[in-house]
Amino acid sequence: QTYEPLAHYDASQKKFVPDPIDLGPETDQVFLILYGTGLRFRSSLSGVKVQLGGVDGSVQYAGEQGYYVGLDQVNVLLPRSLAGRGLVDAVMTVDGKAANTVSLQFR
Repeated sequence: QTYEPLAHYDASQKKFVPDPIDLGPETDQVFLILYGTGLRFRSSLSGVKVQLGGVDGSVQYAGEQGYYVGLDQVNVLLPRSLAGRGLVDAVMTVDGKAANTVSLQFR
């Protein structure tokens, strides 16, 4: 497993900007890991949805993070169709309630 940053702080713009995500060769599986609180109380795994630029991601896990008390995580398998898409919005909903939208950059 390799973890890579998704953004960095640009001092000239005074904001965080997305770093490009490279999905690598066809044989690679790339996951987006999202963190939040209260996710463990979802009704079911199918109640957690993540859309990336209008494309459904495959939610593989949504529950306790396992190390920090009260922190939950969601593991999303990124679809290969996102390669080359550039900047996309990522929207997670849990039992119909939307989390904050974030922007991701795909190479």
